[in-house]
Amino acid sequence: MESAVAAFGVATRHKLSSAAAQGEPEDQLRGPLEVLLTDLAELCGLAPARLTLVGESSLAQLRTRPDFAVAYAEALIGYVEVKAPGKGADPRRFREAHDRDQWKKLSALPNLLYTDGNSFALWRGGELVGRVQHLDGDVETSGVKLRPGRGLLEVVDDFLRWQPIPPKTPRQLAQTTARLCRLLRARCPSSLTRETRR
Repeated sequence: MESAVAAFGVATRHKLSSAAAQGEPEDQLRGPLEVLLTDLAELCGLAPARLTLVGESSLAQLRTRPDFAVAYAEALIGYVEVKAPGKGADPRRFREAHDRDQWKKLSALPNLLYTDGNSFALWRGGELVGRVQHLDGDVETSGVKLRPGRGLLEVVDDFLRWQPIPPKTPRQLAQTTARLCRLLRARCPSSLTRETRR
């Protein structure tokens, strides 16, 4: 795991400090993050060849695009949202209106990994699972010295092994139904707009 995270640190430092060209910081994390998640999947005992990360996967019903849709063995298991380094992985602390609005939409998802490269957090239905995990170092400057945090592999393993859990109580059923209703409510205005244009 240390070598996978060190390689991630080298790749991110190189991209984020390029003198030849500058880009949006979060965009520079995507390629290295895809490699890191594939490496960590193998460490979790999963077959890397069966893991697929599809970039900019549109969720039309939410009118947003998480950075990755993640599938394992041809089954969709969740989404990854990447933020600029330093922003953190706790969307409840975001200050910008765009980020807060996006979180309102993404919080309905049942399996969502947030990361800014330095920290990783797993969210299910708007609730934090466990704690935000931090790497030891900084993706912008640490390079090969970047080290995994204590709980990184557990967070990624939990994310990659997600299975839908059927509600067992009336309260759980109500909570699940409420999330589905929010998705439907977000989708209705755009559907009605399309219908009126015909």
